[in-house]
Amino acid sequence: MLEIVHGYWLQILIGHYPNGPLGGVVLTLLLALAGLALALPAGVILALGLTSTWPAVAAASTGLVFYMRSVPLLMHLLWIHYLVLPLLMGHGLSGFTSVLVTLVIFNGAYLSQTIRAGMQALHRGQYEAARAMGFGHLAALRRVVGPQAMRNVTPSIVGQLVILIKETSLGSLIGLAETTQQFLDLNDRLGNRSLQVFALLSLTFFALCYPLTLIGRWLEKRYTQSPAAPPMATAPAPEGKA
Repeated sequence: MLEIVHGYWLQILIGHYPNGPLGGVVLTLLLALAGLALALPAGVILALGLTSTWPAVAAASTGLVFYMRSVPLLMHLLWIHYLVLPLLMGHGLSGFTSVLVTLVIFNGAYLSQTIRAGMQALHRGQYEAARAMGFGHLAALRRVVGPQAMRNVTPSIVGQLVILIKETSLGSLIGLAETTQQFLDLNDRLGNRSLQVFALLSLTFFALCYPLTLIGRWLEKRYTQSPAAPPMATAPAPEGKA
């Protein structure tokens, strides 16, 4: 394996860039980080929809979340890459765009449940006290409930990043030159060294994911042992009702 790393480390890291498209580990991390950055606000919007007092909004949000969570990620990717995006845009888009859109929608649905649980775990008095202080409904969620809920679910968000890194490997099925695809190319080139190639692929993902897993556990332990949130009397004065 050391010979493979020594001979092909640059391809594993960045693909064939700059003589070709960016790929490898850098593309995997770029996809995962961009996916999380976009899936998080999508998850917040869906969580607000799930907890909405408007039945139509709550029903639509619930239906979308259950559909996304009930169908394999691979099926979503194939639908989006070969049908949905071409129909919407009038032409096919890059594998990067298809994978990113799929990851955002899929992980946004999962994060919405996590964020909703974080919101519902807070004592109802937090929300009621905010309303009593003059906050409107949205302002109370944005300035009082939301920040506390997001703090509580931060370890879960880190865990979702680990899942995102692993999910990027499905991009190889549509030709995206991420980490898995680079190792598949190496396997074709080296022929009889499949065991070493795929063992190295596993170690690469382990090296990317395990430190994040440790960070998530540390955050969970820290937040569990940290003191309770400050009383509502210290909340900022409302800027106006939403």
